[in-house]
Amino acid sequence: MGAGGAIGMFVTALVLWRHERRTRRLLSSVTDRLRASDERFQALVRDSSDIVCVIDAAGAVQYISPAAERILGHALTSLAGANVFEYVHPDDRQRVVDTFLANKGGMPVEPIEFRVLAADGTYRLMEAVGNNLLDNPKIGGLVINARDITERKRSEIELRDAQERFRSAFEHAAIGMALMSIDGRLFRVNRALVRMLGRAEDQLLGASLFALTHVGDREAVTDAVDRLLAGEVHSHRVEQRMLHVDDRMVWVSLSMSLVRDLSGKPLYVVSQIEDITERKASGARLAHLAIHDPLTGLPNRLLFVDRMRRALASADADHRVAVVFIDLDHFKVVNDSLGHPAGDRLLVAIADRLRATIRPSDTVARFGGDEFTVLCSDVPDELAAQALADRIASAVSRPITLAEGEVYVTASLGIALSESDLETPETLLRNADAAMYTAKEQGRARIEIFRRASHDRAVAHLRTGSELHRALQRNELEMHYQPIVNLETGRVTGFEALLRWRHPERGLVPPDDFIGLAEETGLVVPIGVFALESACQQLVQWHAHGAPVSCSVNLSPRQLVEPSLMGEFSDVLRRTGVDPDVVWLEITESTLMRDPQSAVTTLEALRALGVHLAVDDFGTGYSSMSYLKRFPVETLKVDRTFVDGLGRDPEDSAICTAIVSLAHALGLRAIAEGVETPEQLAELRTLGCEYAQGFLFGRPVPASNVDLRHATEAWAGVAGG
Repeated sequence: MGAGGAIGMFVTALVLWRHERRTRRLLSSVTDRLRASDERFQALVRDSSDIVCVIDAAGAVQYISPAAERILGHALTSLAGANVFEYVHPDDRQRVVDTFLANKGGMPVEPIEFRVLAADGTYRLMEAVGNNLLDNPKIGGLVINARDITERKRSEIELRDAQERFRSAFEHAAIGMALMSIDGRLFRVNRALVRMLGRAEDQLLGASLFALTHVGDREAVTDAVDRLLAGEVHSHRVEQRMLHVDDRMVWVSLSMSLVRDLSGKPLYVVSQIEDITERKASGARLAHLAIHDPLTGLPNRLLFVDRMRRALASADADHRVAVVFIDLDHFKVVNDSLGHPAGDRLLVAIADRLRATIRPSDTVARFGGDEFTVLCSDVPDELAAQALADRIASAVSRPITLAEGEVYVTASLGIALSESDLETPETLLRNADAAMYTAKEQGRARIEIFRRASHDRAVAHLRTGSELHRALQRNELEMHYQPIVNLETGRVTGFEALLRWRHPERGLVPPDDFIGLAEETGLVVPIGVFALESACQQLVQWHAHGAPVSCSVNLSPRQLVEPSLMGEFSDVLRRTGVDPDVVWLEITESTLMRDPQSAVTTLEALRALGVHLAVDDFGTGYSSMSYLKRFPVETLKVDRTFVDGLGRDPEDSAICTAIVSLAHALGLRAIAEGVETPEQLAELRTLGCEYAQGFLFGRPVPASNVDLRHATEAWAGVAGG
């Protein structure tokens, strides 16, 4: 072989070596890539959340990914070689077999849902796709990729249920419901809203909420929506008026909440629209009733005082406020005789008359019962207020026709005018009320204007009443005694016990300042018992000292009609141990004549206790002679007003003569009160009056200052010859 042949062979060998080397490198590279690809596939399958499974034509598992153990709980070793179709729910099994095995040629199977048995006995819902590669010699099996969609399906079902519940609740809600776009237009409404506004659904869809809102409420609704969209509030509630198809207003409570997407962007507004028209009407009725009288429809005290407060705030010296307090006279007689329904109709008629009488700017109110008030602002003076009161009194006094017949009533009116910018409604009302009571006391059917002096007297009267309650408890009451003298012998035969109040600040308070008040309040009953008991105890002491005197105690009108009178007086006589024969009770003539028949019965019962009875202030009460002779009395006391004129006034002398003569004619003795001069004494002796008392003989004094000498000795210059 020549040199050329050797070189050729070398070159050929070199080429083959290099080709082999490249081939080995290529094969090594392919092998590495295949290995890496397989590792990536294995890692992908191992870490996949889906189950990857390869089965043969009989369903036996040739390969299954680790996800099967995580999802179904079955160990991979137990699944290897197992028939995968046996794990499919019986109801789904044939459909799965048909779907996967019927598809040949490597075409992918459309997703199919079926249930697979888990290790815990429950079924998981799977969604699977697959390729039938049974005919592929390289694969030779059915490749299935299955995903667990149990939770997703459950969520979808729950979402559908929630949507259905919302749809049902929305459609069948008792209140109006609407979905509104962020520009304020309705895109979904329910039946209740259709009924509420009287508009068809297609009339509401696309309509603006603001256009359906009363013009007076649009600003509030717009502001509410703006605040929702701006994120200032999560929900908002507003009461507004919406427009019904027939142009009437429907009051609604509109509650709105904003729905946003996941990014927080506003989507739409859910509106709940409740019809509150009736509630509003009921509220208005209740509000009206709270400040109005239910019978007459007039303002009540609450509203009247509020208007007074506003009127007083703008009053001045030239524009005063006047209050007229009106109380019907003898209204109780109407109720008692015709019945309360008739009384109510009368009150309504009076209310109508008062409305028609006052100015439009004035206010008339009913305070309750038969009391009314009128508020007048811008009143220049008392004359203007008096003129209004005159018109009211005239209007009230006109006859009123009821079903029961014509009724005539009058009213007592009190007027109070504001005096300064410090005036309060309470003060002005109290003053008008006080003036009205003055009108009542003056005889009714009158008009009285409040005077400060009257107010001061009323305040003092009230204070005295409060203090009088305490006086009895604190032993501030005491008895003073004035002697009664026998004009024939000049000796003191007895005393009149007179009540006094020793006030810790005011000193000795005379009886005229508190007896009338005690009568009004009923305190005169316990005070009367105290007076009788004190006098009886004093009599027992005097008799123990050898003074043979009697004692007279005044009996008030209130005591005379008190059912407990007899029992209390009997107890006093028993407790003190006094001899009833030396106890005298004095009852005024006017008291006896209030109810003469009852007085006879009461006096007879008192006389049965053993005490004696005298008629006090005789000549002032216009006694009936027929009753006077029936009263079981033994003495007539001549009133001091007649004694005062003896010796200088012929008329007083004539009256005293008549009284003394009448007493003697009836077999009674006569006692003259208020004897202060020797001339009066001489005249009484001439008339034949047996007894007398007065300052001439002695003033009323406490028992400790009583001089008992004249009970056994003649009073110098008194005894007659």
